[in-house]
Amino acid sequence: MLNFYQIMDNVITYLNQEDLETLKLKDPVKAFTDKFNDFDKLIQPMRSSGLAKDLIDLDHQRDKALGHLATHLRLFSDHPEADKAKAAKELLQIYRKYGDKPQNKPNREETALIKNLLQDLDPADIKAKLTLIGADKWVGVLKEANEAFSAMYGRQVKHESSLDPGAVKEKRAAVYDEFKKLTNVINALATLGGEAAYKSIIDMINTEMKKAILAERPETKKPSDPTDPKAPKQPKDPKTPDQPKDPKQPETPGGGAGEQPKKPDEKPKDPKKPGDDGNPDITLPEE
Repeated sequence: MLNFYQIMDNVITYLNQEDLETLKLKDPVKAFTDKFNDFDKLIQPMRSSGLAKDLIDLDHQRDKALGHLATHLRLFSDHPEADKAKAAKELLQIYRKYGDKPQNKPNREETALIKNLLQDLDPADIKAKLTLIGADKWVGVLKEANEAFSAMYGRQVKHESSLDPGAVKEKRAAVYDEFKKLTNVINALATLGGEAAYKSIIDMINTEMKKAILAERPETKKPSDPTDPKAPKQPKDPKTPDQPKDPKQPETPGGGAGEQPKKPDEKPKDPKKPGDDGNPDITLPEE
């Protein structure tokens, strides 16, 4: 929920720095802001707790510890002293069981992943190797930050559970719907009037969407840059299986009953363009 709130708040803050009158966005931005303010009032008690900022800070601490631990192990893998190089390589193998950048995982997945990594690094012989190359300090920092994050996350969930879930869902949906309308207006104006005037807004929204995807969607951790500068790629719906084709008739001399070839001037139908199905070009990841 707070991830959703922060994204919307960032978008509004940025939009209010633009000349909305000239861009013909004043009315749709106001409608979006009004819905957001209603949502803001409802979750104010949870926001005022300061948990969101604390969680961000703790997540940054553990991300930093993971990154420094990996760097430390890689550097010592080439250490001139053979025993230290050997220890670092063995430790790096353990680390890499969890991917090259485990800090890019969604928060809850990262919490569990770090716990498992710390368990793998806990045996006495492994601890001795960590101490040998001085990496035990980063492991200590990582453990402390992850435990603090886990406890803080539990407090946030408790705060969220104290809110009326029906009312929160309704207000959040209203903000989301207005956001979709706004992005449709921006894309339409950029198409009709030229992208140059709207490029900074489009880039900003796309950046926020990518951050949200990185935070919450493990299956899209490394999204490629969209070809359309106006919108990030949306997850594709699973394809409906094609009906099985009838078996081809064997050709017979003088012409068979098989499918006739297309004429040279026949062209394939244009593929459906993004947005033709009425869906918004910019969407939020599910929480």
